[in-house]
This record gives sequence, structure tokens and C-alpha cells, in this order.
Amino acid sequence: MSSSEKKFDLDYLHIKLSAVYEKSSRLDMDSYINAYIEFNKFFGLMGTVFGFVSSDVTSKLEILQAFRQGPNGQYFETIEDMIMYEEKENKFSDSKYISGSRTLLRLHRALLFIALFLEELFQLKSDDKLSGVCQKTYSATLGQYHPWIIQKAAIMAMYALPTKFGLLQRIKGPNETEEHYAELLPKAVNAMKEVYNKTQKLYQDHNILELP
Repeated sequence: MSSSEKKFDLDYLHIKLSAVYEKSSRLDMDSYINAYIEFNKFFGLMGTVFGFVSSDVTSKLEILQAFRQGPNGQYFETIEDMIMYEEKENKFSDSKYISGSRTLLRLHRALLFIALFLEELFQLKSDDKLSGVCQKTYSATLGQYHPWIIQKAAIMAMYALPTKFGLLQRIKGPNETEEHYAELLPKAVNAMKEVYNKTQKLYQDHNILELP
């Protein structure tokens, strides 16, 4: 079953995340976008609590896809290419320009939240609720960049999250077992962290981790 034919495919996500840094010494943009498209399916399965995240991710992916398909697409083949192009062209200080680097930075921040949440999920028992670990992880990562009113609404909505068992029932295919996910989830989380750490260093080296 292909990724487009099912709600969420952890195997496909793992492959695309690994491809971000395994294709070459640079971070492949198309693989990053494809991985995030899969992430968005996961957000949809989490329910309305992640509706605001999903819609935000969708809009940012559309921006990055437009850059890749546009007349300057060659400057957006890798994350490194994008940053160096926008830096050279002084795009970071152009208020009329929608920056690809700034757009991807928002996805980058969300990636840490997803990685740490799924890492915590792996440690839970089958009947444990997800709300506590989700609230803790959100507050320590993505919530740091959200206004107080959004933080409060998100934390409250997370009380409606299911148990670990309930989530696995939503995301796994009819022929997939919990054992399969228990084996694959740590590998996917490691790939997420690898992408996050490499992107973090790249942004840090260019001193753009705090782009407004």
C-alpha cells in the first residue's frame, strides 16, 4: 500500500526523513517536504487538537513547494542552497519577501516537538493517556514560540487525546501490528533527530535561528 493510499505511513516517513541527509552531504529539500506531508497526516489523526498545527504546516509546505517549482527552484534544491541564496540576496531583511528559510524554521521547530513526543509515546504503556506527555513536550518546545492564548487553548485541547493504544489503532494499517510500530518508531525518531540536529547546526552557523 503506497503512502497516498493510507492515512499515515511510518515506514514511508522514515524513508523520506533518512533521504533528507543520506542523498548527499547536503539536506535535500524535496525529501524534507515529502516527510512533512506525511507528518501532516499524523496531525490529522491526532484530532482537532492539532488542527491549528496542521493548517499552519500546510501553508508553509505550499510556500516551499512554490519555491521549488518556481523560476529560482535550483536555489532551493537543498536547505543549504536556500539559506545561502537568501543570505546572498539580502532576503532576510526584505519585509516584502516571503523567506523560505524563515518558513522552514517554523517547520524545524515543530519537528523537535514531534520527535520528543513520539519518543515519549514509545515509553508509555498501552492504556496510558497521551495528554500528559503531549502537554509537557509541547510546553518545552513548540509552545515557546506561541502566544499565551494559543498555548492555553492547545494545552486544554490535549486533554481530549486518546491512549497510546487508541492512537495506534488510528495510525496502523489493517495488516500492521503494534510490535511493528514498537520496532520502527525508535528508528523514525532517530531519523527525526538527525534531521533536526543537522538543520539546527546549519541555522546556527548562519546565525538565523531567531529569524522573526
